[in-house]
Amino acid sequence: MEDIIQKILDENNHDILTIHGQNNEVFQFEQVALIHVADEIFTILHPLAEDVLPDDVLVFRIVQEEDTAELILEEDEQIIEECFKVYHQLYKRHTIKTKK
Repeated sequence: MEDIIQKILDENNHDILTIHGQNNEVFQFEQVALIHVADEIFTILHPLAEDVLPDDVLVFRIVQEEDTAELILEEDEQIIEECFKVYHQLYKRHTIKTKK
């Protein structure tokens, strides 16, 4: 899991992210954004699967402790909404900058 966290935190990494589930399932994602909310770090990931719509995304909390790091699927709707608010603000700022 450490490698995937390093890839997520690397702003220059644009590789497809492969995450292994609890039952040895393999999931592939592309990273949409890295978000900071209330002193915590979240990532918005888009699943790469045939039955997924282009705007389907998941929010994961990045939990880092001294020697470990893990991704936890966020289920709290308020936190997810706050992550999307921050994402939309960042998107707007980026769009305004690129139009100038």
